[in-house]
Amino acid sequence: MMKNDTLSLHRRTLGAIGVAALALTLAACGGGGDDSTTTTPSTGGNSNTGGGTTTPPAATTAFTQSAEWSFALPAAGASLCYDFNAKAETACSGTAWDLKVKTDTGGRTAKLWTNSGTSGTGNGGAFGSPFDHTWSNLSAWKNATTDPVNGALPAAVFLKDSASGVFASTNDIGSATFEYGVTGAATDHSLYPTFRTFVITTNSAAADATGATPSTVFALQVTGYYGGAGGTTSGYPSFRFVDRNAPATVYTAQVNASTDWVYYDLVNRVTTTSTGTWHIAFNRYNVKLNGGESGTGTVAGFLGKTPAGFYDSSNKPVAAKFTDVNNLTATLADLSDLTLAVPASASAWVKDSTASVLNPAYTGTYPNPLNYGWFSYFPTAAAAAANGLPSVAHLIAANTDAGGLIRGGEGTTYARFHLTKIAYADTNVNSSQQTWTINFDVQP
Repeated sequence: MMKNDTLSLHRRTLGAIGVAALALTLAACGGGGDDSTTTTPSTGGNSNTGGGTTTPPAATTAFTQSAEWSFALPAAGASLCYDFNAKAETACSGTAWDLKVKTDTGGRTAKLWTNSGTSGTGNGGAFGSPFDHTWSNLSAWKNATTDPVNGALPAAVFLKDSASGVFASTNDIGSATFEYGVTGAATDHSLYPTFRTFVITTNSAAADATGATPSTVFALQVTGYYGGAGGTTSGYPSFRFVDRNAPATVYTAQVNASTDWVYYDLVNRVTTTSTGTWHIAFNRYNVKLNGGESGTGTVAGFLGKTPAGFYDSSNKPVAAKFTDVNNLTATLADLSDLTLAVPASASAWVKDSTASVLNPAYTGTYPNPLNYGWFSYFPTAAAAAANGLPSVAHLIAANTDAGGLIRGGEGTTYARFHLTKIAYADTNVNSSQQTWTINFDVQP
């Protein structure tokens, strides 16, 4: 039932302390930030309302309210959203909702999302990495913004849901276009471009290796991160690109993506809007394409080349190469190189998906139980029976001590939560209706 490519998404793999430290320094230096988009909260609702209040935590904590959300898992591909302040399900629009559950395409499991980034218009986010803290650990916290061991947390540690595609990476900032603090110096909080060359097609359904009509294929490099009036303000990515049908002409551009997504039309070489014709978009050091889960278009990408010498044999950045002032000139020829690697078929182009730290890659090996963070999957009847479940293959069960900490869609409230139960309508039928129960401690 479950495969690597259906339940695994890119996850930033920092430990909780590492995330906090990195986010603090990025925020201080302008490399990160807690961007927000303001919209009018939706007044719409859902006829299925979640459960009510449970016993509040002790008064000595800022988590002064509790809530319980019990819901029937929706149909494959469908979503439900919950407002932990109102303690009820609500429409998955506006800033009122705080946690979204979306059933996967197989209809038997689900993922969780925050009202942020690519998942919503709110200013939510999830503390990374949530599975470095058990529910028992988080229950000892007195305040969502103060780690009892490491002290106050910067707002930027609540990571937004993001696009995961050809521009994503497993480095500390999840970016294939930038590396952070490559010199290792305590004062180095800069982002350095990787000068990788990405090949982008406007029509992944029709593109072939040559980029034949009706698609247009571009080669693109991100070349910088700083700009503004003085040239040193963060969040101003610069890039250059060529149409591979006329590679001798190089186009350059820079956008102010310091506060929100900025959308760019590569064909007409202009900035536009999310509802206009766009191919690539930037939000600080995040990049997405208009296709897959990031947009309604058919744009997709492919990593054509990483410049030689930028990484060592362990795939670690080579500081001397990243700080070389000649990089802009030395990597220019890659743009017009028609021998760059490109997909041999339309299906090989990389389309955007979405990622959240609430959805970790699973751990474990078949036929043993597989751990997906919030729940465990038992692929065989023997594995299920050995863990106290009915002797039925392909069952899942809640990992009740897996805890998460999220910021609400309004950006001013918080909750810690855990999945406390997954109940089947018929415990002997793995495809029967599931009812999930999530419990929250709320900091209003």
